[in-house]
Amino acid sequence: MSSEATQRDASALESAEEAHLLVEARPRQALALANRALAAASADGDVTAQVAALRSVAWAQLKLGDARAASAAMRTGIRLANRNGDRQGAALLRRLLAASLSLSGRTRAARREIDAAVADLSGLERARSQVHRVEIHRTSNAADPSIDRAVLSDAARGLQTLRRAGDDVWEARLLYNRGALYFDRGDLDRAESDFRRALEIQTRHGAEFVVADYTLALAEVALLRGDVVTSLKAIEDARDVLPPSPLSNLGRLLVLALTQARLLPEARAAGEEYVTLCSRTGRADYVAAGLLDLAAIGVMARDPVAARAFASSAVRSFAAHGKVASAALARGTYLRARLLEGTVSRSSLRSGLDAAAVLEELGWHRDSLRIRITIARVALEIGALHVARRQLELAAPLGARGTASDRIEVCHAQALLELAAGRPGAAERRLARGMRLLDEYRAALGAIELRAAASSIGADLPRLGLRLALESRRPAKVLAWAERLRANALRLPPVRPPADKQLRELQTQLRRATADSRTSDQTRLEAAIRSRARIVEAASGAPAALPDARQAARLLGNRALVEYFDLDGALHAVTLVDGRLELHDLGAASAAGELEWLRFAYRRLAAGRMSAEQRAAVRANAETAATTLDQLLVQPLLPVIGEAPLVLVPTGVLHALPWSALPSVRGRPLVVAPSLAMWCELARRPPSRRRKTALVAGPRLRHAAREVREIDALRPRATVVHGRAAVSAATLAALDGAALAHLACHGHFRADSPLFSSLELADGPLNVYELQRLKRAPEVVVLSACDLALSQTHPGDELLGFAAALLGMGTRTIVASVVPVPDAAARRLMLAFHRDLLAGFGPAAALARAQAGARTPGFICLGAG
Repeated sequence: MSSEATQRDASALESAEEAHLLVEARPRQALALANRALAAASADGDVTAQVAALRSVAWAQLKLGDARAASAAMRTGIRLANRNGDRQGAALLRRLLAASLSLSGRTRAARREIDAAVADLSGLERARSQVHRVEIHRTSNAADPSIDRAVLSDAARGLQTLRRAGDDVWEARLLYNRGALYFDRGDLDRAESDFRRALEIQTRHGAEFVVADYTLALAEVALLRGDVVTSLKAIEDARDVLPPSPLSNLGRLLVLALTQARLLPEARAAGEEYVTLCSRTGRADYVAAGLLDLAAIGVMARDPVAARAFASSAVRSFAAHGKVASAALARGTYLRARLLEGTVSRSSLRSGLDAAAVLEELGWHRDSLRIRITIARVALEIGALHVARRQLELAAPLGARGTASDRIEVCHAQALLELAAGRPGAAERRLARGMRLLDEYRAALGAIELRAAASSIGADLPRLGLRLALESRRPAKVLAWAERLRANALRLPPVRPPADKQLRELQTQLRRATADSRTSDQTRLEAAIRSRARIVEAASGAPAALPDARQAARLLGNRALVEYFDLDGALHAVTLVDGRLELHDLGAASAAGELEWLRFAYRRLAAGRMSAEQRAAVRANAETAATTLDQLLVQPLLPVIGEAPLVLVPTGVLHALPWSALPSVRGRPLVVAPSLAMWCELARRPPSRRRKTALVAGPRLRHAAREVREIDALRPRATVVHGRAAVSAATLAALDGAALAHLACHGHFRADSPLFSSLELADGPLNVYELQRLKRAPEVVVLSACDLALSQTHPGDELLGFAAALLGMGTRTIVASVVPVPDAAARRLMLAFHRDLLAGFGPAAALARAQAGARTPGFICLGAG
């Protein structure tokens, strides 16, 4: 062979090895380099270099998610190496093939390949092989604990060899895989230690791709400890670095984080996308894990049919691939779905006990304990109290060291056990402890969306407490538990998002996309804004206290409180009038249907384009629906509440009710509050000495400019923003610190994404996320157009929307509509309202006076009044 050919051969081999070193940091660049090395080696007939290049090609393709192409390259390389007598080359490719087989769910074949590879390797390469051996063992769910110990022992020896050789890159890989094994077994301290050491090494080497992935592994440890914000932040930071590959931690962690944050529609969409990606790239094992995630989401979303179907598919897939532990885990989720469905039996109990025993034997202690809580619930359902008691005793460690969700679930199960044993007082104490844990967890979150969604974790606790209180017929206890059930996120101190240049730029881009009707860009930008807004840290300070009846009575004065709640299909109310609490059963009739008729009628009236006869018919329909609602909601309470001004705390769909349309309260001052606690917190604040008034007129609203001019004539020192000057920045500046802000702007309530509910301004929408940038929320806000008093209701009567966000930020009172209102009628009503405000009436009284002489009952007064 000539010297020139020898140099080319050396160059091809060196390029193949260089590509191999590059795969972790830059897989696409590594693949290109490996393909060039393969072409050069093939041209020169150098089989050794070809084998090395094929190994680099295969690994790069594997990292990039192309499992089929990777497998083809590996098998070609193994055949070449065997024909050439290159045992080490063949063994190195077998090692990589073993990893690929494991990822596709063929764990038995993977174990055969890795054992064959290790047998033909020695020294440093044998130590490196432990990287794959640990991972294959982890994903295979080996049913023999002695294998577990042997694998960990071999891994420890491999680490020593790698450290002596100074091979810190492979050391990092082995540490990472061993950390993942510890993580699966629930040993979070050891897992975190290995992940951190691996991350330090890869950071030193500048492997951006790997650093991002290892950071996500640490974030998953944090997630398991209950720190969902750290996980969401790590996901946000990794999005621009990691490709959408199932080999990356990104897709699965996103599903897990959204699930733990109880953002269930998003979690399900992310889970379905992850399963699709895994199916497309041939990752059968990852598909089964994704199906199990979807089953868990179905349970949390109270969709037992979907949960059972997903869990059943996951059980079959795991069992087919010999994954004993994962199959047991899926059986536990299937049992939760059956419990939710109400179809458990003694055979369900046996199935759960078997699954828990398998997980315990294999070292999956945390997951075993979680299934034991479910078994206890099943045992209570079928009357096996002794089994339930024993399972909760075994699950006790979760009550002390589990996530917030774990500890709350333990409290709920313990309360059910106490109740079954005939100890309602002890049950109530367990429930109260669970609520304190939920309060602590919610207070650790910053984003209002996360706070609201978190309430679903413990939604069953206050409902059970309320059920016990109703049985006691003690109104004070009923009121206390009704308050624990609703709008607790709004009691927390408001959080101001940090100055974020990227977030502001995303908002600017969103306004442009909305103006240009670029729907796909709008969807993408909203997702980016939503993700960044969730990682805000919690504010310091205590939540607003839950009031007792005496405190509330002093604040109410001559007003009457009516707090509604729905339990087990029946509507109830608690009234507090002149210091006296009373409980009222309003029956099983549903308000939802009549309310929808009423809202439909008002939407038609606001739209216009009807003859006089049609308009009269629609008004008659509205009046009929309003009278029916009045008979259900107010008339039974009239002997108690009389003609007093009202503080109303609705529940569920009643948050969307235009209360002044009801005959019994028409013309009477009333204020609607998310909770009594929220009303008390706002009412006890003395009115500020601020004098700033802001008047804003938005575009495309026919009477907006005239409305603002007329109010400006009443309040000549007001800051007026209108026309082309009514842009987001100017509007926010006008609102900041205002005593009164009047906004004559079109608005859009977004039921699909309530924090993107917005005001329409000259440069586009001003949404809730931007509103949170205010340093001082306006004290009184008037929204004279649109239906921005609406909020989306989450479990626990948590509210999300434009008005709810303002209340949470500290706005004392909001006047807005829950139904569309004709522009001209709204202008006349608003002018009368402002005259009465200037005459000394409070907002609730001024609105009642203005509406008494108008046919526009859609406006309500929210907050303190």
